[in-house]
Amino acid sequence: MSSSTSNEPPLPGETAVNLRELSFLESEQILKRGRIAHLAMRDAEGAYIVTVVYVYANGYLFGHAASGRKVTLMRRWPHVSLLVEEVENLHRWRSVQVRGRYEEIHDETEKQHARLLLVRAFEGNLMSVTAGHGHRTSLADAVLFRVRPEEITGRSQG
Repeated sequence: MSSSTSNEPPLPGETAVNLRELSFLESEQILKRGRIAHLAMRDAEGAYIVTVVYVYANGYLFGHAASGRKVTLMRRWPHVSLLVEEVENLHRWRSVQVRGRYEEIHDETEKQHARLLLVRAFEGNLMSVTAGHGHRTSLADAVLFRVRPEEITGRSQG
């Protein structure tokens, strides 16, 4: 694969890379379509990355988690990053990175709203909504949170 930032022609056997920045609206559309993200957070040893399900609504990414390492780390270091991808093949993909702040939802009305958004996003399939928990925590018992985006950037190839 050739470098996207290079003006050099591709090497024999390589194809030219058509890498471009996505507009905010294009990035937002990918976030709205997506349901699975890679969530990165700080860890005492460096970084910790997990796969989470989410829904993008009202300018936030809403998610849930069982109590454990992920929640402990986000409470301690609330600056997080999420990566959402749409991959067709090695030469055609889109990705959006969201850098933002973890906000745990405590208000019961806001919790109900977040649960409703998640259930609707997964067409009422609670098994899909809670798949990341290994079904050991129900959505009613999960820690509900949102990520307030501070920066949204996207790229695409192909």
